[in-house]
Amino acid sequence: MRKLIFLVLIFQSAFSESLVFPPYGHSYGIRKATPGHLFMFFGPRTRFEDPQGLAVTRLKSWEDPEKEEDDDEVTVYGVNSGQHEIIYNTSMWTLGLYGKKGSSKENFLYPKGVAADWKGNVVVADSGNNRVVHLFNPKSKLQWKGAYYAKESMGGLKGPSRVALDEDGNIYVTDPGNSRIVIFAEDGTVKKSVPSGKEFSFEDGPTALTVADGTAEWSHFKGEKIIFCADKGGKRLWKLDIDGKMIQTADLPDGYSASYGAIDFYHNLWVTDINKHCILKFDRDLNLLDIFGSKGKEDNQFIQPRGIAIYKRYGQVFIAEEKGAQYYWIGTDMKGVTLKSSAEGVYRLSVKPTEYSFVSLFSPNKTDTVYYLKRRKITPPFSTVKILTEKEINPEKKLILKIEPTYSSYTFSAWYYPVELKK
Repeated sequence: MRKLIFLVLIFQSAFSESLVFPPYGHSYGIRKATPGHLFMFFGPRTRFEDPQGLAVTRLKSWEDPEKEEDDDEVTVYGVNSGQHEIIYNTSMWTLGLYGKKGSSKENFLYPKGVAADWKGNVVVADSGNNRVVHLFNPKSKLQWKGAYYAKESMGGLKGPSRVALDEDGNIYVTDPGNSRIVIFAEDGTVKKSVPSGKEFSFEDGPTALTVADGTAEWSHFKGEKIIFCADKGGKRLWKLDIDGKMIQTADLPDGYSASYGAIDFYHNLWVTDINKHCILKFDRDLNLLDIFGSKGKEDNQFIQPRGIAIYKRYGQVFIAEEKGAQYYWIGTDMKGVTLKSSAEGVYRLSVKPTEYSFVSLFSPNKTDTVYYLKRRKITPPFSTVKILTEKEINPEKKLILKIEPTYSSYTFSAWYYPVELKK
């Protein structure tokens, strides 16, 4: 029996991933939105044609203080650029369309990025019209609120492509034609542009814009406000403070480039790579944590991923691709582990996780399981845990490390790795 349990644990360990499938009871097995699904809702009225940005939020108007079981029910907005429209869910069972080709009210021309907040604000980078469109969703139906342009004296907007919102309602827009980020107030007045002087400059960009706002309810780093973006055709990442001052930069691995970006509860940065058909994950200090996915139509594969959106409370991840979208939960992966004894009764466990995680260390026995460590929280990219135990760890016995994410996926996902004790 012990051998069987051990083999099962080893088998499970091979499937640890930074992104995992939601359980059947949550999604009823539907993880991908395909052209067939879209046709079921709309018939010939629309089709996937160059999907671009995604945004996700839990609308305040959906909240019911008496119910907790529906707190993971979110609204997702997707830009269907080639059809000049927004596709979004008006409930958990119905979809809606907004927009058509044009340059006036309720029109778009090859829109790109989209952002949304819990208050109902939705902003769209209306790239072909060189403007930002501000919409409002009171509960289930998008409404036009306005269109914003930078003044001609500022050079206007030239091909705005990515947008973000903060908790104060400020709108951040990439303006690649002018090599800058323009920040609007909620009423559409321009507050500033980044860079504001000659302290630095963007090259072939910026793109992959996202804002980490620590004043948001679902944010681990309270008070921190950071702008992330990329330039050099997506090959270089930027981390800026909220005033547009450079904090640091980092190059992507050779051959990779960022298209769209999103941040999670821990302000980790996730970016899509259309050409490499994958997702790259960085921590808030721009250390590369993982590269997830490959080209294809099987599990954990993508065809030209582009927009990405994360609901930070539960780690729900939505990714647009060439002909649809995919749905994941944030999981965790482990890139390395060592266990060493440093003194009598003192051990040091070193782990390289891709996500904030819980780890447990135990030895499975015939009659009982001996735990040396239970659900200790660790942080990426590297953590060392000091273990003090009166139970001496026997190197002759099998040791198992259990790792699980801190998001809600931990209730369904955990992985087990064999560990050797080294002196």
